[in-house]
Amino acid sequence: MRKGSWLRHIALNSSVLSLIVSLGLVTEAGAQTTSDKAAKKIADGRKVTTGKAPKAQGKPETIQVRATARTVDVQKTPTSVTTISASTLDHQNVTSISGLNGLAPGLNIAKTAGYQTNIQIRGVGMQTAQNTLTTSTGVAVYIDGVYIANSVSLDQTFFDLESIEVYRGPQATQYGQSAPGGAIVINTADPTFDRISGKVEASGGDYNLARGRAQLNVPLTSNLAIRGSFQSYTHSGFAHTTSPYLGRYDLDDAQDNAGKLAIKWEPFRNFTATLTGQWYNSTPHGAEQKNIIDTAINPRVVNQDYPARSSLTSSLYHLNLDWKTSLVELTSVTAAQHMRNHEQYDNARVSERILGQYDVLPNNNNTMNNYSETIALRSRRAMPIDWEVGLFLMGQRGHSYISEFGGTGYTGWPNYPVPENLMTNAPPTLTYGNKQTATRFAVQPYVELGYHITDRLHLKGGARFNYDRYSSNSNGFAASGNSSSQHSFSTKIPTWKAELDYDLARPSSGIESMAYFSVGTGYKPGGVNINPMSRVISQEFKAERILNYEIGAKNWFFDHQFMFNISAFYANYRNMQYIADDPFPYAYGIANVPKVALYGIEMESAYVGLHDRLRIDGSLTLEKSRITSNYRTLDASTVSAAYASSPACAYGGQYYSSACWAAVEASAPNVKGNQAPGMPNIQASLSASYLWNVPGGTLMTRAQYIYRGNYAARIIDNPLIDHVPAYFIFNAFLEYKPRASQWRMSFAATNLANTAGVNSRFTDPYGTNQTSQQYIAPRQFVGTVGYSF
Repeated sequence: MRKGSWLRHIALNSSVLSLIVSLGLVTEAGAQTTSDKAAKKIADGRKVTTGKAPKAQGKPETIQVRATARTVDVQKTPTSVTTISASTLDHQNVTSISGLNGLAPGLNIAKTAGYQTNIQIRGVGMQTAQNTLTTSTGVAVYIDGVYIANSVSLDQTFFDLESIEVYRGPQATQYGQSAPGGAIVINTADPTFDRISGKVEASGGDYNLARGRAQLNVPLTSNLAIRGSFQSYTHSGFAHTTSPYLGRYDLDDAQDNAGKLAIKWEPFRNFTATLTGQWYNSTPHGAEQKNIIDTAINPRVVNQDYPARSSLTSSLYHLNLDWKTSLVELTSVTAAQHMRNHEQYDNARVSERILGQYDVLPNNNNTMNNYSETIALRSRRAMPIDWEVGLFLMGQRGHSYISEFGGTGYTGWPNYPVPENLMTNAPPTLTYGNKQTATRFAVQPYVELGYHITDRLHLKGGARFNYDRYSSNSNGFAASGNSSSQHSFSTKIPTWKAELDYDLARPSSGIESMAYFSVGTGYKPGGVNINPMSRVISQEFKAERILNYEIGAKNWFFDHQFMFNISAFYANYRNMQYIADDPFPYAYGIANVPKVALYGIEMESAYVGLHDRLRIDGSLTLEKSRITSNYRTLDASTVSAAYASSPACAYGGQYYSSACWAAVEASAPNVKGNQAPGMPNIQASLSASYLWNVPGGTLMTRAQYIYRGNYAARIIDNPLIDHVPAYFIFNAFLEYKPRASQWRMSFAATNLANTAGVNSRFTDPYGTNQTSQQYIAPRQFVGTVGYSF
């Protein structure tokens, strides 16, 4: 664990907290607003309408949570949740889920291995990159009520959104499927019956950015409506290669197209059916993955010999049904999702001239077909007891194909010819190949009960039974020989959550306040490894478990002018899954860290003043983690050092000598006391916006500061390769709206200081075991012209 204390971190960043507090105090004195207007301004960045049901009426800060389709006031929900509107995403040029860093406390999103998105909330996520067929995310992601079953599918460009909800802490009941860290709920726009409406938008910027959006809503009858939307998004690379073979080859570019079509039918007043299809296609060159030994000083330039190429095609189809009676509500979400992904890249992340050998990966292909059903029945009538029962079913089948080549002295750049029939005719340069098929089946019933003990005191509890079964059929092939394995694994684990909240409101003084305490568990399924030659790593890995305690308060002050939320948590995290090395060469696999402690404090605030023209938002996260169990594990550098130092490993002893394997195992360091990966000690954000009256219309200006602290990339926490440094960025936004016009013009500037912030570091457990890092986007200027009707 890195040395230091929270006191030192707070001192280094006290200016952020002080600015949040001082701005709130200064603007409070001049505030003259009505409570409803102020609440609406604050709720604009937090308001969510998520159910496939008519939008909620009432106070603007209320939301509809998709899992329940019940109107819920965010400030009266006894859990940590942040909601983000579509306009907020546009103001910050957030184009994908990886851009959400800084918008919610405790959230850290990192790009891993170039093409995977690793979402972590409060230190819980996925540390098993490149094993998407046999592992799940630790943060469940839902789109329109559909659980997204593969992390590769998360790397998509946003479009036609209404809002995003970020739930922190285990969501044992509603989002129990692989949600020990929390859940992210993405809500797209529904068709409406009121009128023909739409929007067209064109954006341009540096790096040859071009984005076009079109949305059209058409009510065909009084109870049948259709909505279509389309987006095209491109920009040239933020980085490029330099190589005698490739020359200048763009990386971190975008070539995306997305479309959506939804039909909503309301044959009766209390029944709606919405059928939606969403499609996405992306064909960029690939991500920049800069090796830490790369000699190029410019962070946006890499020395690589082999061209990175990527393609992702996905589709999502779902039918959402909602039927209400005076007593109960029945909802159903039936979904099918399909994904096809191809990746090729320089697996050494650096040229042969620098490393002394080459390591290229021409094929990393993944396909997945997933089918799911979620059905729920819940009470509607206000009574002392409210309830909900539901069932989640999922079937999944995925395929992967990988081929990797290495050696020295290759002169055929930039292409690398891949022979046919690799499984039966492997060339001597084939270092690794694998063809795998994996299936998964899940059955998860759940129940929730709520009881109003008094008008102010409310108790709520829920439980979910999780049955998951994995089966894997794997064939490995390389120049050194072939291997195969077949294995299945199942888990039967219950999860639960209990919450107690108390209403502390004092309406006469303009204060609405709620305090709550919750305790709950979370779960992520175990699975199977595909390493039949391993000596230490098991053929199965255990399910992750978490027990989380949380206490918090949600508050409105000054008649809904100032919002302040605070929560503190402590979690016992068991069997954290990660990728470990084995004494036998190339026998990597997933293993479990027995015990990790996670704890922290999260704060959010918002203030509206000066006749509703000024708005200030701030958040601060202080979190820590520690591996509390004695646990020894191997990584590539440890194994390599043991091979070199042990006489039993000489002359290829690592392939046959038990003495060599014992020497390697004995060299494994104890990671007790290290911090868990992916959990920054400090995260903070502060933004301020003001609405000006200018000739001919209004001008909205907004400035934002985001700070993300340093964190460890792996449990080994080697300071030379695992330290991910802190960074901060400044963003700005302007929007002009002419009076009595449907036009709008905006200008966004992100990362104004052009900070080369490191988003993530990744040490590849495969091939040449190199460490690379990926950067946040450079400074960008984006102008937009839009028309709504």
